[in-house]
Amino acid sequence: MFYFKIIHTKKQCLFLFIFLSSLLLKGQEKEHLESYDYYSQISKHPRLLLKKNEEIKVIEAIKRNPQFKKIHNYIIKEANSFITLKPLTYKLRANRLLHISRKALTRLYYLSYSYRFTKDKKYLKKAEEELNAVCDFKDWFPNIFIDASEMCMAVAIAYDWLYNDLEEKTKEKARKAILEKAFKPSYNSKYNFFFERHGNWNSVCNASLVFGALAIFDEDSDAAIPVIERALKTTLLPLKVFAPDGNYPEGPQYWNYGATFQVMLSAALKSALGSDKGLSDSPGFTASANYMLFASGPSSKYFNYSDCGEKETAKSSMFWFAQKTNNPSLVFRELELIENGYYTKKSAGNIDRILPNILIFGKQLDLKNLSKPSQNIYIGNGITPVAIVRTKWKGEDDMYFGIKGGKSSDAHSHMDQGSFVFDIGENRWAMDFGLQSYRTLLTKGVDLWNLKQDSQRWDVFRYNNLNHNTLTINNQRHNVKGKAEIIKSYKGSKKLGAKVDLTSVLNLNNELKSATRTATVIKNNYLKITDCVETNSKAVALRWNMVTKSTAKIIDKKTIKLHQNGKNLFLKFDANIPFKLTIRSSENPKELINEFNHKKYGDYNARNPGTVMVGFDAKIPPKTKANFKITFKESNK
Repeated sequence: MFYFKIIHTKKQCLFLFIFLSSLLLKGQEKEHLESYDYYSQISKHPRLLLKKNEEIKVIEAIKRNPQFKKIHNYIIKEANSFITLKPLTYKLRANRLLHISRKALTRLYYLSYSYRFTKDKKYLKKAEEELNAVCDFKDWFPNIFIDASEMCMAVAIAYDWLYNDLEEKTKEKARKAILEKAFKPSYNSKYNFFFERHGNWNSVCNASLVFGALAIFDEDSDAAIPVIERALKTTLLPLKVFAPDGNYPEGPQYWNYGATFQVMLSAALKSALGSDKGLSDSPGFTASANYMLFASGPSSKYFNYSDCGEKETAKSSMFWFAQKTNNPSLVFRELELIENGYYTKKSAGNIDRILPNILIFGKQLDLKNLSKPSQNIYIGNGITPVAIVRTKWKGEDDMYFGIKGGKSSDAHSHMDQGSFVFDIGENRWAMDFGLQSYRTLLTKGVDLWNLKQDSQRWDVFRYNNLNHNTLTINNQRHNVKGKAEIIKSYKGSKKLGAKVDLTSVLNLNNELKSATRTATVIKNNYLKITDCVETNSKAVALRWNMVTKSTAKIIDKKTIKLHQNGKNLFLKFDANIPFKLTIRSSENPKELINEFNHKKYGDYNARNPGTVMVGFDAKIPPKTKANFKITFKESNK
């Protein structure tokens, strides 16, 4: 009996040894799988974006760059205005909390910045009040997780930047809120679909969650590490869309959302842990700054394809790209925007909520005697190919032209393949209606996010091909499965532009053998568009359309005159088959007929005041190659 007990005890020792060894191996495996040696690498608070004692670099940059002083003073002024405001309350709008989350991010970021740079405790007191208020919310509305994510970032910045001066009970409440209102629902499959998508949600949500993880790391590392590790893997998806050339498939406005938060993710990982593990070196990511440099024209309007607004906005992350690539000319346009007040005012998309980023990302830049960009054309392939020309970067005769390809079935896309915009100086002659407010459509029950061929989305006036600067065959929709590719580019001194293959986009029922659009700026003097359309066995009706905010008049059978702001633009048309010039209404869609179904557009469509659509109609016979040439020349006549 005694012998058995000894043997049994030895077995227990053996089992204990195996168990402890397996734990050790698992620990080693876990350490090996983790991307950082977290406990030795993590910085002290403050660790997000701007580390302790780095304020002096920002102060030096403010003294060196008068543009930065404007922004610094504006942040302090806004923070002062928050002092007397009541704390934020939980209030849904159109079943969203995003407007409150963005107010929280604005207030907490500005107040935290103001306290760090002035040490005035009124900012600390107000920030703590706001921090407690939002952490007391019943939730951060994870149903639409991007709402919860921006709130998480707001809380994380204030928690980290004010860490040494916050009351312990406030810090405890903030940690608990991040864990329960952000981390916990991010593991729920009802809310976290964005981890498997390549759109802007992935970048925004991952960045915000990582901010939360880095902020509370010291007390809750077991919860923080998996959040960071998950982000390092899943954020590779949205980074892939920048390859190979940097253009963003969802357009400039969503670049300014998705790419900016992607930059903030990399910047926070570097400041807190010393490295972003190569995320920001992903193919095409740094090149995307060139894309955004070309994303707007001298009219101060974006090339607003897809769900993009027309009005240019501040782009704080351009200062990060300028520093990373050692190319200050990337912020050439941003300095103009600062001088013209774009950075120091509230914007419709609330992009001003991350305004302190500019001073943090640009703290090593010297903006004196900044040279204008030397590049005059940008070609971007990938998911949504674009070609953009900018002739001079200054002056009344500076020309700007952009044309796009892509697919209607990609996120936030319109049926706008082959569409273009055209500026001369401050005048935008060829425009895009851009997006209509989601809220105005969703509250009317429009099936907005269905991207199939027969989706109600394509009955929205601003979203279908009939009302873009493109071609339409037989008054039918573009083929959502077709993709327009750039098949040739022109980069010489005599012409700048690209050739786009539209065949698969226009071919809904195999009507065409081929269809291409070649668009070039000739000798920095005028724009020329050549459309070549070859039919198969049946005749087709062709519609050529262009939207403009000008007065339009048909001068003769081949000429349309546009007028705006004291300038005239003449569109001269030529072709090897007959065509008829047209001017179509666009101001009030609900009074117009949708040629897709020969019914009036729904009353959910927004008005487009001051706009008109010009172009021509043609009938192309069977087995015929039709060539259409259009020139755009400005004249005082």
